[in-house]
Amino acid sequence: MYDYILEEMADAIAKELHVDRNDALSVLNGYWQDKIAHVWQVDDILEAARRAGKPITRTDAAGLLYNVFDHLDSSLGISWTSLGVALEDYHFDLKTWPEEKYNEVHGVFKVWRKGNPIAHQIGMYPNKMDGNLPDALALAKTMAIEIPGEPVFVGLANYPDEDATPWWTITLIAGDTEPIIEESEEPCTLYSQTNASAS
Repeated sequence: MYDYILEEMADAIAKELHVDRNDALSVLNGYWQDKIAHVWQVDDILEAARRAGKPITRTDAAGLLYNVFDHLDSSLGISWTSLGVALEDYHFDLKTWPEEKYNEVHGVFKVWRKGNPIAHQIGMYPNKMDGNLPDALALAKTMAIEIPGEPVFVGLANYPDEDATPWWTITLIAGDTEPIIEESEEPCTLYSQTNASAS
């Protein structure tokens, strides 16, 4: 067992049971002295989702983590690969998720127009990863209203030097007052050399 996890456990026990933290840590260290465990946490699923460029909620990440554990093959164990496999079939459906819970979606988002070199980033890795979706969608709606008929894309920012994959397209149809949000099907990337030469 990792020392930092034992320390987290001791802190939780001390706080909940009102006992001395060092006493709790001593008991935990004694218990784990002849055992090993490799611990995977919800934060690991969130990290795997970020690497895969998938928006996810902490609740869904916890469910996926338990599912990985429930279907564990002890001869293979749990790895980053198995977390990635668990995420392959995961899909965050914006339309079925209540708007008041959008702030529970984990991820740093980028908002951009097709062929435009400017992508607006909402959130910051690793310190501002939760609660960014409402701001990203609000910005995308504002941009869509500015130029009716021109789609605005919202995607999860994987790494600063990588293009975001568009998850949602926000478009204001002429004559409408509210932009339409659709899952993005068009493979549209941020500004690239191809886009630059076409403009």
